[in-house]
Amino acid sequence: MPEQRLPSTPKIPLARYLKQAKDTQPVSMVQVTAPDAVTVRPGTAAAFASDDQLDTWLRQDAQQMTIVEIPAGFTTSAPLVLTGPADGGGVLLIRVGEGAHVVLQEEWRSRGTLLGIGVQVQLAPHAVVSWLTYDALRATTAVIKRTADLAAGSQLNWTVAGFSQNSGASLVTVNLNGEGAQATANVGVLASGKQHIGYTTAMTNYGRKTRGHINQRGVITGSAHLIFNGIGHIVQGARGSDNQQENRVLMLAERARGDANPILLIDENDVTAGHAASVTRVDKAQLYYLMSRGLSYALASRLVIRGFLEAGLAEITDPTLKQELFETIDETLVNENA
Repeated sequence: MPEQRLPSTPKIPLARYLKQAKDTQPVSMVQVTAPDAVTVRPGTAAAFASDDQLDTWLRQDAQQMTIVEIPAGFTTSAPLVLTGPADGGGVLLIRVGEGAHVVLQEEWRSRGTLLGIGVQVQLAPHAVVSWLTYDALRATTAVIKRTADLAAGSQLNWTVAGFSQNSGASLVTVNLNGEGAQATANVGVLASGKQHIGYTTAMTNYGRKTRGHINQRGVITGSAHLIFNGIGHIVQGARGSDNQQENRVLMLAERARGDANPILLIDENDVTAGHAASVTRVDKAQLYYLMSRGLSYALASRLVIRGFLEAGLAEITDPTLKQELFETIDETLVNENA
């Protein structure tokens, strides 16, 4: 067997994290709220595909995983809710059948010292999935890898809301395997305190006429450090494909640090690709305009931040969850300014 490599995570010390041992408490199954037509069963971690050193690390000590199977042609507008265990990480595999139309709402609020979370979603041909990932972890460190594999004609609209308190690394990986597959990955992150957190979002076009777009937005307060890596890769043979990305970071404090690293790898002709990146501080002109209308500095700052993150979290339609995100933003700003 060839030696496994680490995934590409520029400026994120992934190798250092993987030298440490994950929390050793037994891994519980992910709780799933879904109609009876959806099958939920335990499985062994061996069913979790292992492509690199990170996958192998995630499977260590994971005696049990959760497998969710959505049948072909299944359609529902109500979200399938997947909730991670309270005191640990976990391994989750979701198979979406051909032609199914579903909404996935995945939430993690786990506690711990060093958590490992692995999630794989496999879309059969012509499946359509809206996937909301909400991370509100209260761990010290977490290493997370989520992967979506898309077959021909399938569509994925994925929103990742990173509002955790931990440091560590989060990998969002989309493989456009089948012809005509389409995916959008929206990532919105709030980093505060002394967090050191890195997000790598990778979109790879393998199939012909595939389309993949990345939109990452991050806000940093306190002395936190947030790294955004966007990796777009069009492989040889993926003719007629499109790969676009945007990575933007907004810093609110003098000690806040941010990185936005766009990477494009193009191995084929007859394709379109592009990227944009920015790291900046709050727009004083926007603040001045709002304050001139009678708003306080604190309220004006909150509105600017909400508007900035909204571009990454616009697909969240659950009013309760969106209100929780806004309250987290407000609470974070109050604590940082206290």
